Amino acid sequence: MRLVAIVCMVFLLAACSNTAKNNGQPQWDFDHHVQFQQKDLGDNRYHIKVVSTSKTRFSQLATFLMRKSLNICQSYGFKIEVLKGVEGFNDRRSFPNLIMDSLAANVECKS
Repeated sequence: MRLVAIVCMVFLLAACSNTAKNNGQPQWDFDHHVQFQQKDLGDNRYHIKVVSTSKTRFSQLATFLMRKSLNICQSYGFKIEVLKGVEGFNDRRSFPNLIMDSLAANVECKS
């Protein structure tokens, strides 16, 4: 019984320390197959950067950004301010080897 309590405490401490360390650190979302960084800006504001690779499409990055924003805010009514990374309509056709910038945005949850 005592061993179970110790194991539970270790898992709880690991979970608490993991949330504090991930503020701004690269993370991987296995469901959507994207790498991202999330930073708490305070006052219900967050900075999210979804890393672009040669295998991820812009639509995948944008969809992940929307879903992550909803997950963070826990309700609709959030505001997304896109900072960089939106590709143009003809960018892939005009520049087939263009390496797109990562999609970066600030998310503000309604109070």
